[in-house]
Amino acid sequence: MMNGPMPSPIGHALAGVAIAWMTEEPNSTAQAKKPAIGAMTIVCATLAVFPDIDLLYRPIHRTATHSLLAAVLTTIVAAGVTRWVTGRVGWRMAIACGLAYASHIVLDWMGADASVPYGIQALWPFNDRWFVTPWAIFPGTERRDIFAAWSILANLRALAAELLILGPWVAVLWFRRTRRSRGPTSVPDDQPQPSA
Repeated sequence: MMNGPMPSPIGHALAGVAIAWMTEEPNSTAQAKKPAIGAMTIVCATLAVFPDIDLLYRPIHRTATHSLLAAVLTTIVAAGVTRWVTGRVGWRMAIACGLAYASHIVLDWMGADASVPYGIQALWPFNDRWFVTPWAIFPGTERRDIFAAWSILANLRALAAELLILGPWVAVLWFRRTRRSRGPTSVPDDQPQPSA
């Protein structure tokens, strides 16, 4: 009854957020000035969901946008954008963008696919083989009759699994970044702060 092999958009977005926070520069001074959810977090979450844009034209779903080539092209475009905006290539940001995009491919590869052909064309256009893991880690989502009780239950089950698998990673990274932004707490206010 499952129609989609992929995690939900929420699961994909969580993976993108985790990648954004894992690849942040470990600069506590700059970190203290960053908002809780900054632009890079939003960009990575969006890129992690973006490959499913191909749902607008179902015959190409899980092919071109779900390929490693698309992830590499995303990295190249992000490098070009950072150079255009800042005057130099921001490799950390570009790689974070590429990894966020690639996270979609990995999560879909690890999904419970019940639709033929099974999997994703990760090596498109160089190879037309469909790839899927033998271990279904993420339950599939349901896109047919989304307001039907059976569809809602299937999607809630998929969301619960995603939160159980990805949620702890995001929580640990959130704790790490908020703790880092607070800086040292053992030094009294009247004494100078230690330098990084």
